[in-house]
Amino acid sequence: MGAGPRAAALWRVTGETEEVLPVLLAAWEENRHVRVDIAECLAEMGPAASAAQLVVLTELTRRRRHNAREGGSGTHDVHLDEKLLTLCRAALARMERGAY
Repeated sequence: MGAGPRAAALWRVTGETEEVLPVLLAAWEENRHVRVDIAECLAEMGPAASAAQLVVLTELTRRRRHNAREGGSGTHDVHLDEKLLTLCRAALARMERGAY
């Protein structure tokens, strides 16, 4: 288990966003394969994850998908990408709701 999933698990137990959010964002950049798990955690955090808003917006507007590989992709990749986009939209909506 990498730093991102460990940080998400820590947040779920402690609720300590200040310490966990930088680790989640670093893991997002370092390992594209953990983005679905991190996006799920950001959605759960809601307004507390507002510092991640730019990262989420960037993912939603990216033309080349996070799991694109040289030489093609499979149907499994489409499912994971759709899941990531759904979680990013949910995270963004929850962040914005808390900003008012």
